[in-house]
Order: sequence, then C-alpha cells, then structure tokens
Amino acid sequence: MNTVDFNRYKWREDEKVPGRFKREPGGGELFEDVLNLTKHGEQNLFVGVYAALAIALDTGDLLAAVLNSWISLRWEIPTVAAQTGHEPSGKPLPTSFITYDVARSLDEVKKWANTTVILREDKKNLDDLRYEIGQDPIPAADLVPQTYLYLVPYTPTTFGILFHTAHTTFDGAGSKIVLTKLFTYLYNYLSQPSYQAEQEKLMKWGTEAQNLLPMVTEILRKHEPAVLDAQGNVIMPEVPEEPREGEKYFETLNEVMTGLATGGPRAYPFKSLIQPPYNPQTTKPKTRRVEYRLSVSESVRIKAAGAVGGSITQKLTVNHLVHGALSLLPILDNPPPKDTDAVIFYYGLVDGRQRLAKEYRSPLGYPGYCLGMSSIQIPVSLYNKLPHDDKKTMVLEYAKVVQKEYKRQTEFPSLLAIEPQQVDLMLSVPPPPPWCGPWYAADGRGNVYLHPKYPATGPTVIEITDFFLGLNKCDPGPFFRAYEWNGQLILSADFNELAVEPKVVQGWMEKWADLLRSLMV
Repeated sequence: MNTVDFNRYKWREDEKVPGRFKREPGGGELFEDVLNLTKHGEQNLFVGVYAALAIALDTGDLLAAVLNSWISLRWEIPTVAAQTGHEPSGKPLPTSFITYDVARSLDEVKKWANTTVILREDKKNLDDLRYEIGQDPIPAADLVPQTYLYLVPYTPTTFGILFHTAHTTFDGAGSKIVLTKLFTYLYNYLSQPSYQAEQEKLMKWGTEAQNLLPMVTEILRKHEPAVLDAQGNVIMPEVPEEPREGEKYFETLNEVMTGLATGGPRAYPFKSLIQPPYNPQTTKPKTRRVEYRLSVSESVRIKAAGAVGGSITQKLTVNHLVHGALSLLPILDNPPPKDTDAVIFYYGLVDGRQRLAKEYRSPLGYPGYCLGMSSIQIPVSLYNKLPHDDKKTMVLEYAKVVQKEYKRQTEFPSLLAIEPQQVDLMLSVPPPPPWCGPWYAADGRGNVYLHPKYPATGPTVIEITDFFLGLNKCDPGPFFRAYEWNGQLILSADFNELAVEPKVVQGWMEKWADLLRSLMV
C-alpha cells in the first residue's frame, strides 16, 4: 500500500477563480464534511461563552467592539471566513474543497463581518439559542459562510457569545482557541483608544492568505533530541518524530484500521431508543444538549479516587474514571448475556496538537482541526465478572481498561499522520448503520484553550464566567463529553430528541453522575 498524495492538502490558488485559495480537507476534516452532507449536519459545532465586563457598555458600543475583533480575527485566522465547495468525482461522494477568498478591501471585510456577526437582543439562554438556530446543516450549500458569531447582551456588564461553525475547519479545542483570540482582541479594542488605527494599518487585505493555517500533515513533529544540563541531567526528554511514511506509519495505519474493522461490528448499543427507529430519510433531526454539574467538593473527591490502592498503586485520571463510568451506561440500559463478545466501542478522538512541530505545539498554536482517532474498545463481558451491587468497583475496573486503551492509543507513532489515509479508507466502504452507542470527547480543563480572564494578569476587563461546547446529532447514540471549569466537573450530552427521548438521556446523565459519586465512598 502506498501513502496518500499529501499535496492534495496544501493551500493553492484556484486556477479558475482569481483571489481564491483552496485545498482538500483531509482526515477528520473530510469526515466532518461528509457527515454534514449525508446526515443533516451531524457534528456541526457550537461553543457558548458567558462573559462579564468590568466596565458598563451599551449594546451599540459592545457590538462595534465585537465586529472589530471579528475582523482582526479574520486577519490572523482567515478560515473563520472559509467556505466549502464540492466537485464531481465520479464516485458516490464528491471531491470536497475548503476555500478562502481573499478580501479586496476593508469595506468588503466589514460587509462580511456584518453578515456573520448576529446581534440577538432577546436575552436568550445560549443553549436555547443554539436549539433555535442550529438545527440545519452548516454550510447548507456550497460556497456560503460557514462560521457565525451570535452576540447576546444581557446587562450593560454581561453578555453571551455563541460560536457556530462547520466542524470541517475547527475542532473543539480549535474553536476555544479562536474564542480566546477573539476575547483578546476585544479586550484590546475596549482598553486602547489607538488600537483600531493600529490594527487597520497592520491588516493589508488581499495578502491575508499568507496566514492560512497549513493542514496538520504539513507540520508534523520532527525528532527532537533530549536537552541536558551541564551535569548531563535530562531537562527535556527526547521527542520522537511523527512519520507520515515508512514502517511505523503503515504499522499504525494497519493496526488502527484493523481495530475499526473488528470492533465496530461488535459495538454494544443502548436499548432505550425510540421505536420504531428514527428515520433520517423522512424527518430532520432535532439536537438538544443536557448537562449535569458536580459540585467543586464532589469533583475534588472524585479526582482523589483515582489513586487506587493495591499491591501497586495505579493512578487513574479523572478522565479514566469518567470514561469508565460512561462505559457502564449502555450495559446498565441493556443488560448483556453471559457469553457476549461485544464491546463498548468508541471512535477514540484525541487532541493531536502535541504531535505537531514545535512552533504549533503551544496551547494557542493551532486554531484549526487537529484530532487523531483510533478505536477504544471496552469489553462488555467484564460486567459479568463484577459485583453488580458495588458501583465503585465496577467504575474502577472499567476505568482501568480505559487507561490501558488510552496507553495503547498514545503509543501509536503516526496516529495523526495517518488521518487522511485512514478516513479515505473508511469512506471507501459502505457506511455503517445508524450509530446506537455512545460517542465521547474528553475536553479536559477548559482553561487550557479558553482563557478565563483578559488580560491574563492585572485588573480584569473581561472574565469568562461559564461556557459549553456542543455538536449536532442525527444518529440515535448521544455524544457525551466531560470537562472541568472553575473546579467543577461538568458532564454533557448532545442528542437527537427524535431518536431518543430527553427524559431517557436525562436518566443516563443522572446515572453517570451517580456512578461517579460512588467513588467518593
């Protein structure tokens, strides 16, 4: 087997349209575009942020500052103005392109900003706003805007921002980075009278394509030798290469594809789904998000439960525990036979930014799409070997399996590099039936990518008081996620309410939290 032609994923000028740059999406980018095309906008992305100001602003002044910040953001990250196009390929799926049209003037950019920043003065909760505006695919057609910002003023000192985008150009972490940069610009516009003039002098519209982020396969990590001090002690350990060809590349690709091919057909489903099953051919999906917040004290105690005593202390992270508890939900909803060989199967999404070149590896270094994926398989049969009345033991034992699966995934030498070829292979076979098991994203500490205060030091001008991240769902299986904000562990689920009833998902969320609380005993 040969590797793919990585030149497909390099930005290049369109030969037919002056001023247009384009490249093919690869890997997860392409996967997200196909979901948007074929499943009514499945996994279109939202980030809702609630913010407080140290100074009172009327709505007009706040909107003007947000518009200016959005314009500055486009200069730094042009893909907030990217579009998606498709060309016939002679295959069932068209060839996709991410496109960017350079701006011809500041007036043109202002027109774009006024189109894509939408003021909502109805003081709507951001979850409710997402439910209202987010049910259709984005983009809904070729070569139209696919990233929007909704501004919701609540009081002169509080407001909300809802970021709504195609998942093709940004992953969850990338979206939070975009918002951190947006709020940094907003702070500067609010605090420095000369900032607008300085920015307008800096931004040479028509040349901003130089700032287009390369796709991850163009900026993979190279080998970095260990750094030693004068005494020969290791200050920074050796960093291995992320190869996109050769033996390690193909070993990774073969093992990952084998895992998907052998695990997917054994995926264990939820039982409590609406019957007859939701039919996407006759009805558009309706995505809703629910969340469950554990208190700060509960979150601390759950985290402490990761130090598992035994002959050898085995440290389990909060995410091991959360993912282990989640893996019990389909089993408790759908008790298995004793001889089952089924698995709780996950498309194991993982942030790949530490696999990038050094200059893109900082927390804010890559505001794009950078996810690796391999299967995470948790054996259902383990449940039949455990005491069903001991929730704590069940969670810990499942968390240990999660830990081993994560370790296996981390050790793949080319997990990010294989993404384009991996997804091309996945799309070359008939699609699987509608997904009826869980998806999961471990979003970790929210403040890694979404900074809570602006400026970072000194008197605070803007503070992020709360946020959420969600995506659209068409298939019956919900998309679960967990993250930490202000010391609280927050669980959430996005689901198609026409495929599974809200009260059922709410019950799963309560059971998930109950399993985690069992660790505090």
